[in-house]
Amino acid sequence: MKNGHVVGSLVLDDLVVGMENFRTFGGVPVYQIAFDSREIERRNDGSGALFFALPGSNTDGHNLIGDVLAKNSYSVVISERDLTKFCERSIQVSDIRTTMAIAARKFTDFPDKKLKVIAITGTDGKTTTAYLCRAMLSRMGKTAMFGTVECDIGGKIESCPNTTPAAITLFKMINRAVANGCKNLALEVSSHGIEERRAYGLDVDVAIFTNLSSEHLDFHKTIGSYFVTKMKLFNGANGCLPKFSAVNIDDTHGRGLFSLLKDSGRKVFSFGFSPGADFKICNVEKNDITGSAFEILADGSVYKFSSPMFGAHNLVNVAAAFTACAMIYGCRREFIEAVGEFASVPGRLERVNLANGVIAFVDYAHTPRALEVVLGVLSASKKGKLIAVFGCGGDRDADKRAPMTKVANEISDFAIATSDNPRNEPQENIFSDMARGVVDGKKIVFIADRKEAISRALLLAEAGDVVLVAGKGHEPYQIIDGKILDFDDRKILESVSLRLEKSRRRMGKDGDGM
Repeated sequence: MKNGHVVGSLVLDDLVVGMENFRTFGGVPVYQIAFDSREIERRNDGSGALFFALPGSNTDGHNLIGDVLAKNSYSVVISERDLTKFCERSIQVSDIRTTMAIAARKFTDFPDKKLKVIAITGTDGKTTTAYLCRAMLSRMGKTAMFGTVECDIGGKIESCPNTTPAAITLFKMINRAVANGCKNLALEVSSHGIEERRAYGLDVDVAIFTNLSSEHLDFHKTIGSYFVTKMKLFNGANGCLPKFSAVNIDDTHGRGLFSLLKDSGRKVFSFGFSPGADFKICNVEKNDITGSAFEILADGSVYKFSSPMFGAHNLVNVAAAFTACAMIYGCRREFIEAVGEFASVPGRLERVNLANGVIAFVDYAHTPRALEVVLGVLSASKKGKLIAVFGCGGDRDADKRAPMTKVANEISDFAIATSDNPRNEPQENIFSDMARGVVDGKKIVFIADRKEAISRALLLAEAGDVVLVAGKGHEPYQIIDGKILDFDDRKILESVSLRLEKSRRRMGKDGDGM
């Protein structure tokens, strides 16, 4: 300390962790914490901002320190680097992301302790499970939800910057949810979010594990590393042990996780179709495109569910949400009623009504497993042909391209491979990888333009046929050559269907006059 200020580059992890709500540093009042220099407010009252200079490949926070200090010279910079010669007030820490999460949580006065929190992780099913949790928990009080599709901050709907926002953003959002009267929160926690400590220290009442399959291996490198990251939400490595865990034991990795938690004495409950599941799905009376009817057996009691949703994976999602909510509030009839009234999640097996009698669905499935599950569900329910439109994203996960193509080619009656979000990768490179999964060249075509691909599917389809447009779900855009372009699969399906129907009617009238 010098002249009442933090100076130089000091290794102060212990001090940082112990600082009272991170509101003062060396006598300087802290009015704001941020990792984005654009958010720093200009002040000239002797107070300062606390700026976390995050390292990064696209944007490096160290290059923005000058901008921060130009706005407020009293600001304190937190960094993993030695900034003694560059910055008057700085603190060096060994792990900046963990420190940032601790600071964000303290600065917002521990808002996660003021509501019931259900955190959901896994490869597939996170979003649907989060929506179902919100539907159930809303029967018990005002409920917030943060995830891939949207963030509901107590009735105020916003888009989320990431599935799991950065720690400062996340805890500010939780604080706003509490201020808006929320008693519960359901949120998705991605593997990136766990690895980058975005939700580090989050006080979790129930942690849900949905499943694990090959995804994000460009980031995690191996499925084993991916699983280890997911486990951190359950074993305390994320900074806090959940009070309860709910695990899908239909999944191989889920069974392993359940055993580990059980053996270590954790309070863990299993769900799924598997014999011995604590919340066991059974007696499925109906499961087709008109909806589902089934039972969940738990602790000797039978709970009858009826849902507009269908597919075995959605029954598992219901069981996941019911298990988690029951851990907090008990097995309540209100939860069963909520499931019956919940229609669908945007972009998750979302039905799109078309003008020509074709049954169309839009789904976010963008992994081999997710695509296999969705196509399997639709194939089992269809009366006519099943036509699949799908693509693979650019600049990531090249290893899943051939398996996705194989799945689409084998299960659907006809598949149309197209673009997803190519980003900055040439579409022909993506198609080259995808083509390795072709097993029957007569049942698949490659069309780069996504709108043209959807048009081809509807031209091939007849009344009663099912068309699935997969990969982007709720996303209202495409990223091509780094540009974000307006593109919503649902709107494209509707407009193309209407255009084709008008064309058919016009041709019919012309024919009558001949």
